[in-house]
Amino acid sequence: MNNGHIIDASIPEDTEKRREWIKYQLKIRGISIAKLAREHDVSRQALSTALVRSNPRWEYVISSALGVAPNAIWPERYEHAGRNKNIILPISRRNLAGGAQ
Repeated sequence: MNNGHIIDASIPEDTEKRREWIKYQLKIRGISIAKLAREHDVSRQALSTALVRSNPRWEYVISSALGVAPNAIWPERYEHAGRNKNIILPISRRNLAGGAQ
């Protein structure tokens, strides 16, 4: 449970359905991609890149808002890239500030 809402355990495997699932999960929490972007001082388009291609910094922001590890939402991006599969949430804004955009 996160912010009073239960996360649907069945994250879609289809990438298009997954993008819609992510947007829906954010919406039921009163969050949008635009709102997250404003909180992190970037454009909505910059943050949206994580929905269509690998962008670890923004994957962390989105997954943190959902209370789920990025590798749970995008397992294919972490299995083949050899990234750390033991990601710990939450990730603070200070930690993100040092990363590349």
